Amino acid sequence: MPTARRSLESKDIPQADSLENVRRIVDAVAEGAKTKADVAERTGINPRHVLYGLHTARVLGFLSEESGGFTPTEAAKALRGAESGSNEERETFRKAIQGSDIISAIAPELFSDKAPTQDAITQKIVKLTDLSESTAGRRAQTLISWRTQITQPSLFAGGVGSSGGADQDEGDDEEDNASA
Repeated sequence: MPTARRSLESKDIPQADSLENVRRIVDAVAEGAKTKADVAERTGINPRHVLYGLHTARVLGFLSEESGGFTPTEAAKALRGAESGSNEERETFRKAIQGSDIISAIAPELFSDKAPTQDAITQKIVKLTDLSESTAGRRAQTLISWRTQITQPSLFAGGVGSSGGADQDEGDDEEDNASA
């Protein structure tokens, strides 16, 4: 008997590499930014990357999406209560990543002792979405980047591999669309 294939939307597969920028976006929304343009203006992050960050924050449970835009959740309060770049902030991100149903579906062993390969995550994404293999590979790269940022503190918030700046290249997909 065939099994049902779970289908995830493109916007549900994170593409915001920088957890530091995700934090900045959550902060902006919590401080009253309601639209993508508001967040971009407050953070200096490119509007396209703001959209990636908003959806990433939603997938991680820091923001909820409503008809009027995004609003912070209780999890956002915990994130904002942690000092930026601290071990507490990294652990808050780790818990959010591990607690996300979407991330659990595509990379359940992301923080295991033996890290999943980018290819293994790519294949899960392809299986669960309508994304091409190349786009799925780019999204898998995002998750591998998160693992590195969380497990190697020197690369988190201001270290090597962190943008430290507003316009970090998030490695745009060729399948970006307006609903992403």
